[in-house]
Amino acid sequence: MKNTTNNNSRRSKRRVNSKAFGLFAGLLIYLYVFAQQDLPFLSGEQLDFSVHYKYGIVMMKAGNAKYTIQDDTFEGKPVIRTSLTFKTTGVVDAAFKVKDTLYSYFTPELIPVFHRKYLHEGKAHYIEDIEYRKFSSTSTLVQSKRIKNESVKFDTLLVAKGMGYDMLSIFTFVRTLDYSTLNTGDKFGLISIVGKDVIPLNVRYMGQAILDKGSTKYKTLRFEIDIIDRAFTEPKTAMEIWVSDDKNHIPVKLRAKLKIGAAEAELSSVKNLKYPFDAKIEKHQ
Repeated sequence: MKNTTNNNSRRSKRRVNSKAFGLFAGLLIYLYVFAQQDLPFLSGEQLDFSVHYKYGIVMMKAGNAKYTIQDDTFEGKPVIRTSLTFKTTGVVDAAFKVKDTLYSYFTPELIPVFHRKYLHEGKAHYIEDIEYRKFSSTSTLVQSKRIKNESVKFDTLLVAKGMGYDMLSIFTFVRTLDYSTLNTGDKFGLISIVGKDVIPLNVRYMGQAILDKGSTKYKTLRFEIDIIDRAFTEPKTAMEIWVSDDKNHIPVKLRAKLKIGAAEAELSSVKNLKYPFDAKIEKHQ
């Protein structure tokens, strides 16, 4: 058995930038302290993102990501399934090809049940499963397993104090927060489960912000996230998320600091939103 206090001593060596980018891509999909009754999404929702890599004044297209929500069944029971696909493009694809697909399954009450990641990053190819054995506000127990070349690389039980999420399901947390009770400066802790690691996150709500994207402006709510993991050189505000300031609460922009440079994802299109996209303001020419 493994717990958060001895986690650091048992970490195996891995490609730091690849892991950081995986954490970032995973965060293109979900932030929930026990959810609202009126969920901000419907089955069939699709969000598309354009992902860029930034180093100094240089900004280059890195790839595209697609996030979807569907009603489904898991082990014969009704669930909500979220999925995220990310593919590199252009120069980045030629240098380091990434093609990742992630799935997360929740009960209708948004309790996480199962997570699967198909990872293809450079020469690394494997499948990771996270099975939730227990989930509550005080503790989380999961079985985490990695399979590579049809061989089990690890199969371990992880214990976290508090609510532990796979990287995809973290976005559900943010989207389904009770925003009527939030005040600027509010902060709370979460746990992210990635492979054999249990990673502490500190989330701060920074209030309203306007994102100006040329011909379009977005009314947003901004969050800062500290990630206590060596994949990030600066744990303080390692990631920022801008969520639409309307009933949909969809991610509009995400930024993550990497060991070298930063990754940014911006919303490029939406389909089948539950509510009108009131956070988007078209500028008149």
